[in-house]
This record gives sequence, C-alpha cells and structure tokens, in this order.
Amino acid sequence: MGKNKSFIVAMIPAGIALNWVANSIVEMLKLPLFLNNIGTVLNAIVIGPVWGAVTALMTNVILALIVRWTYIPFALVGMVVAFLAYFFFKKGWYQKGWKVIVSGAVTGVVASAIATVISVYVFGGFSGHTVDVLTAGLIASGQEIFNAAFIANMPGTMADKILTFWIVWMILKMFPVRYLPNAKEIKNKIGTTKKKSDDKKISA
Repeated sequence: MGKNKSFIVAMIPAGIALNWVANSIVEMLKLPLFLNNIGTVLNAIVIGPVWGAVTALMTNVILALIVRWTYIPFALVGMVVAFLAYFFFKKGWYQKGWKVIVSGAVTGVVASAIATVISVYVFGGFSGHTVDVLTAGLIASGQEIFNAAFIANMPGTMADKILTFWIVWMILKMFPVRYLPNAKEIKNKIGTTKKKSDDKKISA
C-alpha cells in the first residue's frame, strides 16, 4: 500500500510536467491544439481516473498562474477527459489503433462541447487561444456565437484528443509496464499479453 502511495506521489508531478512540456510546445508554435492532457490520460490509466483528474486540475492551475488565467475554468475539460480515457481503457479500446482513434474522437466531441460552453458563458466566446481567430471569422460570416465557437473548436479538439490518446497508447506499448502497479491489467487491455503468448507458441 505504501509503495502504491509513493508511486502516485511520483506520477502526479510527472504527469503535470508532461502536460506542461507539450502545452509549452503548442504555445510556442501557435498550433491549433492543446496537448495538455497527455499526462492526464496516462495517469488516469496507470493510477486511476480520480488521480488523472487531479493531474488535470493541478496542470490548469499552474498554467493559469504562469501562462494566462483563462486556463482555470477549462480544468473541467481535462477532468472529464481523464474519466473518459479510463472508461475507454477499461472497455478494451486500447487494443487496436482504430479503436484508439475512435475513442479519442468521441472524447474530443465531448471535450469540445464542454469547452464551448465554458468559452461562451465565461469568456464570451474568446479565451485567448489560437482558435479565437477562427471563431471571430465565423461570427463575422453570420454564425451565432455558440455555433461559431463550437465549429471553431471541434476540429482542433478532436485532433488533439486523438493525438493525445495515440501518444499515451504508444507510451504504454513501449514502456516496460511490468514496473507499474496495474501491469497485468495494462498488458491485457492494450493487447500485449496475447502477442507474447502467441510468440511462445510459434517458438515452441
């Protein structure tokens, strides 16, 4: 039990750091993505959805203090992403590449809807992200502010969550998961156990 607590204490700052680095790259390059949920999704799978949500919350608080305060309300998006990522993991949707893409896309739709509500009702549709330019263009073309914010946010958020899920999937497939507390479950859910047993049959 103590070992697991120590692992959780180590994983949360590691997840926050992973979120921070990826987000910093996006901010620096002015990409229409976020990539601040990679550590969140990884922690949700490895140490549980609640701790994944904690990782998301703490990440956004830190980003709000250092980058801009508008990150705080969007912590809710990251927390929902943590629970959805864990849900898809438990359902076995990390065993195939196409399933990872679909689960990321579905998560992206949900995240986009929540982000749009926050953006419109907290910030009037503009939260200081690159996507605001597209939102303004859609409003200028005659779209209602909610529709404009949702349409502008949807493609980038879906791509972001698909890429996030894919990166975490690759990490879990390449990382020596035997060192993780839930190593057996991860091996089963991402399909590595079957592959190894098949290799033994062939060698035999």
